[in-house]
Amino acid sequence: MLKKQGCANNRKTSYDKNICKNVNSSLDLKILSLNCCGIMTRMQYPEFIELIKCYDFICLTETKTDDFDNVDIPGYTFKLKNRKTKSKVKSGGIAFGYKNELENYVQTIETESNLVFWVKISANYLKTEQDVMIGTVYIPPENSTYKVPDSINIIEQEFLNFSANHESILLTGDFNSRTAANLDFYEITNTNHDTSDNFNIDFSNNLHKFHMSRFRNSCDKTKNHYGNLLLEMCRNNNLFILNGRVEGDKEGLFTCRQSSVVDYFICTYNLLSCVVNMSVLDFSALFSDVHSPLNCKLVFNSIDNIVECDDILINDFTCHERKGFKKWDCEKEAEFLRNIDRNKIDQLNNDLTMLNTSILAQENINKIVESVNGLMLDSAEKVFGSFTYKRHEKKCRKKVIKPWISEQAV
Repeated sequence: MLKKQGCANNRKTSYDKNICKNVNSSLDLKILSLNCCGIMTRMQYPEFIELIKCYDFICLTETKTDDFDNVDIPGYTFKLKNRKTKSKVKSGGIAFGYKNELENYVQTIETESNLVFWVKISANYLKTEQDVMIGTVYIPPENSTYKVPDSINIIEQEFLNFSANHESILLTGDFNSRTAANLDFYEITNTNHDTSDNFNIDFSNNLHKFHMSRFRNSCDKTKNHYGNLLLEMCRNNNLFILNGRVEGDKEGLFTCRQSSVVDYFICTYNLLSCVVNMSVLDFSALFSDVHSPLNCKLVFNSIDNIVECDDILINDFTCHERKGFKKWDCEKEAEFLRNIDRNKIDQLNNDLTMLNTSILAQENINKIVESVNGLMLDSAEKVFGSFTYKRHEKKCRKKVIKPWISEQAV
């Protein structure tokens, strides 16, 4: 279930007695992601059509289409974002497909960049409180004539525009970014003066709740420049790479030429609870020249379908308040310096003098660093001011559901 907006401290809500959530109230969505290296050629193969028909949503990259092409697959609607209106030599291109019956719940969003094709899936269909955004990405290789040097930054800026109003965002496609198994989150140790505006470290520590590995695996041991930029984007925005972490692809299998991982499913933390499976399918020359298809299964739980039964479902909403500090103001630099506690500086100097430099234990180093950090933040709070923000956590506990039909009735 997607994260609810706002809550009160230690608030508890529960359904009335003899009411519980319908076990059949979940919605399963299957998403295919594939660099098809030319969609018009692939449509000639029945095997490719059969692959498409296994999925609700289809994200295709490097379609090599222009505005005169029409992707016609029975039962599906395809929207195209082409690199050029008309071209003799076709390249790039992104397509998003969906089942015809979902027409009223899918909205394509036009943006300036040709690197990502954004689609909004309606909350009315998912039975959730918010819409879900899906961005299909194609980044030309670093050595390509179509190379866009700041491609990751362009995608990040569009992501930030949407994330202001959407907490559940999924990115997928061919990023041409090799990330090896490097961290996609910041490894930070919390202190008494934690000023982080996000909760990356907390999020990564919670991955086990979704049966996901905190640290990714990858058969690809190489990184490239785009890979470093993509990892930085993930770290800065609470985005998590599903490859090598989720059930179905714990190994981080190769996605291209059986030698690299460049195709990904990546999502925001709020969407992780819906991710059930993500896997890399076997390569077939009928589907792509060099890429393997990826699939992802999402399950959305609805609270609309309520039925009577002998059970009570209790939701606990807990809010954890955290302190943040307002931005630095250069005009108040002198005031900031005046407000640094001189007595604490003297104490810190004494601690450094007494410190045995031949035995620099980690605990002593951490203590000194935290003291310096505290000096700066205490002055910043006095001069610039502070604010509090809340982190919302939802925990569900459920009693054992009794049988629909009692043994006595049989």
